[in-house]
Amino acid sequence: MGDGGSARATARSRYRRARPLLVGAVVLVIIVLVNLLSGTTEDDAPLSPGNPGPEGARAVVEVLAGRGVEVLRPASYEEAITLLEDGPATIFLNDAREYLSATQVAALTDAADRAVLAEPGARQLTALGEDFDLVGPLPFDPGGDAPPLTAQCADPGASLAGSLTAAGTLYSGPVQCFPATIDDLAGDLTDDSSGELSGGLFVTSVDGSVAVLGAPGILANRSVTAEGHAGLALQVLGSSPTLVWFEPTGADIVAVGEGIDPLTLLPPWVDVLLVWLLICGVLAILWRGRRMGPLAVEPLPVLVRAAETAEGRARLYQDSGAVAHAAANLRAATLVRMARRLRIDRSASAPEILDAAARHGEHTRAHLQERILDHTPTTNRELVPWAQELLDLEKEITPT
Repeated sequence: MGDGGSARATARSRYRRARPLLVGAVVLVIIVLVNLLSGTTEDDAPLSPGNPGPEGARAVVEVLAGRGVEVLRPASYEEAITLLEDGPATIFLNDAREYLSATQVAALTDAADRAVLAEPGARQLTALGEDFDLVGPLPFDPGGDAPPLTAQCADPGASLAGSLTAAGTLYSGPVQCFPATIDDLAGDLTDDSSGELSGGLFVTSVDGSVAVLGAPGILANRSVTAEGHAGLALQVLGSSPTLVWFEPTGADIVAVGEGIDPLTLLPPWVDVLLVWLLICGVLAILWRGRRMGPLAVEPLPVLVRAAETAEGRARLYQDSGAVAHAAANLRAATLVRMARRLRIDRSASAPEILDAAARHGEHTRAHLQERILDHTPTTNRELVPWAQELLDLEKEITPT
């Protein structure tokens, strides 16, 4: 007898149920495409030598190029090693996501005449030849309410710069420039430690071949002209005829068992996407996770009146908007009762039942075909009078 639903009605019902998932999938695809397309059109990475924006370092690179320094950007760790081995060169390592291992960092510093590390992690400092250590972030802003940090060391580049107004990370090492004292740091302090040097924003080895820059923000276009930022940048990065500006990627990672954080392998837009998915998940829980109250425990067997089951089933159809399924059940029940009233075998088809009903009723075969089989209501407003019409057609049949 069929369920009485059309392909269009079924497709519309399934689309309505899957619409939230489709919308979420479309938004996800748009986010991925926007990030992929925008990432390939322009260089907007922080401290990138090709980025002319406020966070880029193009100004420093152009000034160095004007002073005769050749700036090279290797695409991989192997290429960086090759460029350093070709001749006297300084390497500037900007590995903000800590892709390289301590062994790789040590290999780069050994191959270069001078190595400048931009805010390296504690793991990357363990393989260096001298005693470098991470102290912690500078707890105040030298460019704000606090006065600028002065060099206070014998390094010629730092002495020429004079002072810095950039915030960053403090390191300890053989030669500590732009230091902050224990009195400046937050935490539980003792009177005995007051006044001791804790760390500096610029730390070098004894011979100056390895330098740790804890405030790489001084190289950014927006801040390179402040205080002695430009002086320190030009002195530190321009000491060799060649500057290898290396920005590692996920392709440079090697399995060395040093506990590399897997989160560093993800692109930056993943964090925003995870927050968005979390918000959508919470909203979905609030939307679909409503409870009608505690479950009722009732001993079995449970006797339920037929009227209650019929009413409950009708409410389910109404809540889900399944008008076509409700009409199909009404049509099937009507045909079954007609067959019983006409004393026709239960295996008879719908056309056979309508032929018999036309012979023992007041309506023609075509009218019965059109009203019972061909017509399917699409709304609740149409379903109610159609159900009453089926009941009237059934009552008009004269039993055999």
